[in-house]
Amino acid sequence: MTNNHSFSYGNIELGFGNFNLPPVLIGTIFYQGETIVDKKNACNFNEVKAKKRINTQKEIAKKFKIPNLVEISGTDPESMVKYLEFYLNNFEPPFVLGGSIDARIAGVEYLHEQGVKPTNYIYNAISNLKNKKEAEIIKKFNIDSVVILILGAQNMTSTQRYAYVTKKEQGGKNSVIGGLQEMGVKKIWIDGGVIDLESLAHILETQKMISTSLNLPVGTAPTLFLFMYSSPKANAVFHTKYRKASIIFPATLFSNFIFYGAIEDAKECISAAYQASEFKNILKSKNIDLFGKY
Repeated sequence: MTNNHSFSYGNIELGFGNFNLPPVLIGTIFYQGETIVDKKNACNFNEVKAKKRINTQKEIAKKFKIPNLVEISGTDPESMVKYLEFYLNNFEPPFVLGGSIDARIAGVEYLHEQGVKPTNYIYNAISNLKNKKEAEIIKKFNIDSVVILILGAQNMTSTQRYAYVTKKEQGGKNSVIGGLQEMGVKKIWIDGGVIDLESLAHILETQKMISTSLNLPVGTAPTLFLFMYSSPKANAVFHTKYRKASIIFPATLFSNFIFYGAIEDAKECISAAYQASEFKNILKSKNIDLFGKY
């Protein structure tokens, strides 16, 4: 931690307790169905295109002065190891470790073998403390940063979402936050868990509540609401980069981090986050309480 209001990951500053810093934009690569990954064997992928996509995100983020991270996703242990090997051979940490539970666990073990410190990556994500194997891995390997994903219905209120992470789990002795802290996790991120547009509204309200009362970094994956209109292939009208960019705007105002989705959408999403941040700065500098009066 570099000060009372941010966590440090290399040269990346993740704010919390307020929304003064621009959110960290996180693009996901090697996700299930990504065109650069072989459909028959997830261990095989186009390395040239993978490098290009990661470099493009970094270049755009640098241009707009928006902090960024790459989430490495994997559907199985074998492919996760291949992805991490590729990333470490071509890029430097920090990064986000995502994907299935089995893939994440294999990823943690591989990173330990390679001497990559747990302070150099973020574990994404855990929703409860019920998976004993996952809990053991987090504790055994001294995982430093973990994302808590709040799972709930579309109309789950902000109060209910707040209780999700702060109240004791059924039959347990700890809340999700308390349990992770007991395991030694020092940096906890809270992800609202978007289902549709209504859930995003509740989530942004929750983020304001958690940021103020718990002093933790908050964020979400706002573009997931598009899937209420079915899959991208089935309904391409609703799955455009422009719709993604438009929903990034309100999320930027009340987020410390944003999982914007497919890394190939970096240009639209990062530029949208930049414009939203600039707009927010103007409101602040001119003392305009726009959102308090709607």
